[in-house]
Amino acid sequence: MKKLPKNVYPKGPSLYYVRKNKWTRLCRIDAPEEELHRELWKILAKGAGTLSGVMDEYIENGLPKKAMSTQRDYANIIKRQLRPTFGHMRPDDVSSQDIAVYLEHRERKGHGPAGNREISCLSSVFNHGMRIRACSYNPCYGVRRNTEKERTRYVTDQELRVGLRVAHVSLRRILWAAYLTGFRQKDLRLLIRSDVLPEGLRVRQSKDGKHELRQWTDSLRRLVRKELERSQCQRIFTNRSGQPWSLSALQSAMRRLNMDWTFHDIRAKADSDHETGLGLMRRYNRARRLKAVK
Repeated sequence: MKKLPKNVYPKGPSLYYVRKNKWTRLCRIDAPEEELHRELWKILAKGAGTLSGVMDEYIENGLPKKAMSTQRDYANIIKRQLRPTFGHMRPDDVSSQDIAVYLEHRERKGHGPAGNREISCLSSVFNHGMRIRACSYNPCYGVRRNTEKERTRYVTDQELRVGLRVAHVSLRRILWAAYLTGFRQKDLRLLIRSDVLPEGLRVRQSKDGKHELRQWTDSLRRLVRKELERSQCQRIFTNRSGQPWSLSALQSAMRRLNMDWTFHDIRAKADSDHETGLGLMRRYNRARRLKAVK
């Protein structure tokens, strides 16, 4: 344990909270850090506790209200970044200057955008803390975030061909599906057999919850048919074992591909190629217009 919270001291095999010469046992000295802050929070539940205690309360009661992907991301951010940095502090001792200094530190380390995500998570923790009277204000408000540049990488036709040629068949097909449809990687991972309709491939977009349909082309129909034959579950696009892709597995597969472009760049290429390049997306637009005329 790097640093004990204020008024917490070791004595024998245990840690104690000491206030006005009264020693209150918290936990064993070798207990996980989460247990220490959880017990400390029980004692100081009226707002005098540590920010790590608020984080624990947020994880238990606030975070489950978020989307599943956000829950996973925020839990990792709290564990790896926020708790080691701010966990030992009392909530109202964290100032806006502390937040600004943290953002500057992350930017100088080359992690400016990640720092923005981390402070967004911390802001949610503080908002939850205000709701349970653990703090009186949110120091993240009004602090300028690090500048983020929009990624504009265009994957050439040759680059895509090379990537598809060296990729394992499971990765190759979901990448090709991303180009044929323009769907997000998460939406492709979550596609199930009932999303295969007579008129095309249907997706429920994770970003806004709206349904979108890609009409069939010979390439898309053939691709989906092959993946359904290989799949060992309800998902359409699966890993080497025919099981659902996880985000971490797909990210690892992309890193092993060792290309100078990302999965997201394929979606951007599909959008750009409406009018240029391989032109496959142009068929969808034309089919939509013809259907609208009818």
